[in-house]
Amino acid sequence: MKPVGYLINTEKGLAGEPGLFYNYILAENGLFVKAESSLLEATVCIGFSTVRGLQPLEEKVELPKGKIPNYIYNIALSVFFTDRRQEHYLAVTWEGEYRIVMPEQERSECQVKYERLPSTVLDIHSHGTMGPSFSWTDDRDEQGLRLYMVVGKLDTLIPELLMRVGVYGYFAPIQFEEVFTV
Repeated sequence: MKPVGYLINTEKGLAGEPGLFYNYILAENGLFVKAESSLLEATVCIGFSTVRGLQPLEEKVELPKGKIPNYIYNIALSVFFTDRRQEHYLAVTWEGEYRIVMPEQERSECQVKYERLPSTVLDIHSHGTMGPSFSWTDDRDEQGLRLYMVVGKLDTLIPELLMRVGVYGYFAPIQFEEVFTV
């Protein structure tokens, strides 16, 4: 089996040879990349187009272990509020249940360097009092099959957040409700 598959979304289903790690899928509405693990299944559109004769495909994010409990996000916020001026990093991992972990890290006002943990489902980092955004450094670092969140405006009553799903360097925005129980 090849590491990457190339598939076509036909009336009869997907045609072509699937890959071991992920698949590119040509559909009526564009080119998609799809990957799955025991913790996350994701389909992301990487190029919109119209290809007549094929079936459409939708972007999708699914957590096979279920959505992450909302209290995990609240714990993350409480950690970020301890020092609003510096960036922080937290990992949400799966170890029979979702857990929030703070690995060894070096923090400053404009960056955080951290140890990557196995079985991470969601990377969360803070931007202190700045607004949330994904930087080119984030794009470069976030190359796995994973969910990503950045939280900013920690000096306000209601912090702001951005979320995305990453499929080996391809990204799509996602909503809080797609990942967390509400």
